[in-house]
Amino acid sequence: MAGLAVPAIQGGLDKAKQGVDVSNARQLGIIFFSEANDNNGMYRVNSDLTNTQAAGSFLTIVQGMFSNGVLTSAKILSGQGVIPATSTNGVTAANIAFGYVPNLSTSDDGQIPLILTKGPTSLSQSNVTLQDSYPWKKKGIVVYRVGNSAEFLKAGANGAPVGSANIGMTNSNSVLQP
Repeated sequence: MAGLAVPAIQGGLDKAKQGVDVSNARQLGIIFFSEANDNNGMYRVNSDLTNTQAAGSFLTIVQGMFSNGVLTSAKILSGQGVIPATSTNGVTAANIAFGYVPNLSTSDDGQIPLILTKGPTSLSQSNVTLQDSYPWKKKGIVVYRVGNSAEFLKAGANGAPVGSANIGMTNSNSVLQP
């Protein structure tokens, strides 16, 4: 009996953790969306909202958001396998569970990912190959889209090959990692 219970319990724990990650991505996305609405529909690409030169990392963008008072808690940056920073001053790349797709606007297709579980560096294919180095390993990926929807995409679902997640569309932008 115990052999049957352990996988079910683990599955329930994974679902709860996925829900937390989706919620964190959604909250972060709403902050970006709100800020973009005040910036002629353009999402932030650097530490300073008016700087149009793309940052080299998502950490640079996050640090700018802390400096500007737009982001006030480091907790929503964490997720599966990522320990939250104890203060906004102490955030490092290791405390961020997500990647960010720069050079987007609120008028872009609502299905384009804006924030996703850290790991993938490109969205040039609709099926993202999952790696053991990603926070959810090969189980799936969290995606927040420009159209303000967030979800956990399971590996192999929606026609994706085993070990991949189908994000539903391609985009030529790269993904800024923490």
